[in-house]
Amino acid sequence: MQLKPIPVLCFCALISALLPHRGEARDLYDFAGTPLLEAPVIVAESREPVAIGNRIRIGFYNIENFSDGQDDGDQRTPELASSQARLAAAIISEMDPDVLFLSEIENEQSLRMLNESLDRPYPEARVTSFSFDGQREKLNLGVLSRIQPVSCVEIDFGAMMGPGRPPRGVLRTVFQLEDQSKLLVYTVHLKSNYGKSLRNESKRFNALQLVRENADQMMDSESDTRWEVVVLGDMNVDPSLAKFQRDRSLAPFRDWTDLFLTTREEGWVTVPYRKSSPFRYESAVFDRILVSPELSREPWTAGPPNVVTQGINTTDPGAIAGKGDHVSDHYPVYVDLQR
Repeated sequence: MQLKPIPVLCFCALISALLPHRGEARDLYDFAGTPLLEAPVIVAESREPVAIGNRIRIGFYNIENFSDGQDDGDQRTPELASSQARLAAAIISEMDPDVLFLSEIENEQSLRMLNESLDRPYPEARVTSFSFDGQREKLNLGVLSRIQPVSCVEIDFGAMMGPGRPPRGVLRTVFQLEDQSKLLVYTVHLKSNYGKSLRNESKRFNALQLVRENADQMMDSESDTRWEVVVLGDMNVDPSLAKFQRDRSLAPFRDWTDLFLTTREEGWVTVPYRKSSPFRYESAVFDRILVSPELSREPWTAGPPNVVTQGINTTDPGAIAGKGDHVSDHYPVYVDLQR
């Protein structure tokens, strides 16, 4: 099912004229085209409404290259895929989120395998089906939820062009809260640090600009609704590190709250140093949670972020996901929204 495209700004000169960071984008790579809004693949769906309590735990987990193990090579057999699913499920069960967003999920088979590995599978499950140049993307986004979403839409960047075109896309999910508010969540997996720094920064900036623009449109479309908005995922940038001090990737949300900047525990990381990591010299908090100003005041407020430091073998540079105790190169994160 294909939904209508969303209008976007196609060039960074126009982008920079809209938000408080005016002028900052002028040397970034531009892009052109329109992202498509499409329905994600439904893996599980429940018709039973679930009452919203006074706490909603929202989690995010980048599960490293979580493919289904079919025709994926000798280091990604069905047995390894199943083992990784069981290992990840144990960590997810301990985290116990009401809604869990995921990245690097290959397809519906992968998400189903993960969900069925849980002691208590989620009744709602969706996964994106991003594509580019006619090829389906392997690093998709997914959601597992105990709360029935009002809507769940993938924003696919695959039809866009230009050196600043962001990879993949975004998953947008809306939940109805019982106090006539709506919870709007964007899940992202931004450009990695492979390749040229300026191009990587451009792709991250452009993706978040498109998210911010869409969030503003969503809120304007229902001005009588109180919107609580969260943007979370693997952003591949950590503004607390010297390497990223001049990086503008997160600038479209500079007027929102980055929970990992307002609350910082000693030694906190989501991607720890590993000898085999392309980010070789220091650990980082790449998995970030950004919240709108509404989530700093009643009725709903965002608590501090949390990191579950399990599932990474940091001593073996050749660790393979699904072997031994190695699940992923990222730790999962979560935040509690309290009423």
